[in-house]
Amino acid sequence: MSFPDVETQMKRIMRGVEEIIHQDEMSDRVRWSLKKKEPLRIKLGVDPTAADIHLGHMVTIRKLRHFQELGHTSIFLVGDFTARIGDPTERSEARVRLTKEQVWEHAKHFKKQVFKILDEEKTEMRNNGEWFDSMDFADALDLAYRSTVARMLERNDFEKRYREGSPISISEFLYPLMQGYDSVALKCHVELGGTDQKFNLLAGRDLQAQFGQPPQVVIMTPLIEGLDGSKKMSKTARNYIAVDDVPEEMFGKTMSIQDFLIVKYFTLLTDVEQAEVDRYERALAEVEKHQDLMDPLHPMQIKKSLARSIVAEYHSKEAAVAAEDHFERIVQRKETPEDAPLWVLKEATFPADKLVAKLTAKSTSEARRLLNDGAVKIDNVRVGDPVQEIRIGAREQLVQVGKRKFFRIKLDKDQTD
Repeated sequence: MSFPDVETQMKRIMRGVEEIIHQDEMSDRVRWSLKKKEPLRIKLGVDPTAADIHLGHMVTIRKLRHFQELGHTSIFLVGDFTARIGDPTERSEARVRLTKEQVWEHAKHFKKQVFKILDEEKTEMRNNGEWFDSMDFADALDLAYRSTVARMLERNDFEKRYREGSPISISEFLYPLMQGYDSVALKCHVELGGTDQKFNLLAGRDLQAQFGQPPQVVIMTPLIEGLDGSKKMSKTARNYIAVDDVPEEMFGKTMSIQDFLIVKYFTLLTDVEQAEVDRYERALAEVEKHQDLMDPLHPMQIKKSLARSIVAEYHSKEAAVAAEDHFERIVQRKETPEDAPLWVLKEATFPADKLVAKLTAKSTSEARRLLNDGAVKIDNVRVGDPVQEIRIGAREQLVQVGKRKFFRIKLDKDQTD
């Protein structure tokens, strides 16, 4: 196996990294790999506690791909056992326990999305049930002996919950040790994670040393803000871009991010050359020099370039071009989409929340939120009352949900006779 030189590899590895423990160790590992002509073992563990993932998750997954492209062994670890406990990171209370069947149902959908980024043939897929399912109680006690309650309470979220009198289960104390033991079982050279995972990642270094292995290098990527520009991207905050979003939705959501996030998104979510990202950063800092809307360095054009890059990565270049055309027609020129799906309904009236839920395949509570937020229009008239009765007639009506979703509705002709 031929690997790039140390400088080339380190430049690629360090792109978008928030913190590394330690950079000199990483360089030494790369030199060892070159000398031995052996790939490094790079681990990223994910607990499939939900079926869908968003671009916030993809920051570390893309970093795993960087190592993969450099010729190293990318280990994508499905935490099928640890997901049944739930990572206590940034939790104010214990997670709801999942069954093994629920976890694997999530994992099935999760993996399909991950392999939009990773090369499946070059990825070592593992699950930590391989070693934890066969452990007995004596093994669990041996793992528990390797840390202390005082050490666990150094963790901010545990310390806060303890001070407030919120329950902390013993299984939550075990979670960092279990994640750390994953690194022992897989003999990892490097583990990846977000900055919120620092405590768990360091547990891996500590346990590897106790088991006589060289401590792994820890590489942490930043958490990425969502569409609101302030909170971490998450489904809970409803500020996310889903990996499975259709191209038009993905493009439009990207166009709605705050301008100050453009460079961060380019760095963490695309492989656009750093020199080009730096050029965009300078242009955004000197926006007064780029007032012409058609200037490729106008913020709108830079953001379109970002949106094209993201859509192309998860769909295709052709899909990105079509999504941009859709955005310009529907959002910028406010044209009505010709391909809006037609719903022929049998009921002559619908409560607004039930109609929106039916059209968008969302829950009724989500439909109510959209209505309350003023995100729904029928024939260009805003509808805000969730219980308002919407009359369906033989004439087509246009329903708009948000900026980019359109539906045509009319009553089944058999109901009008």
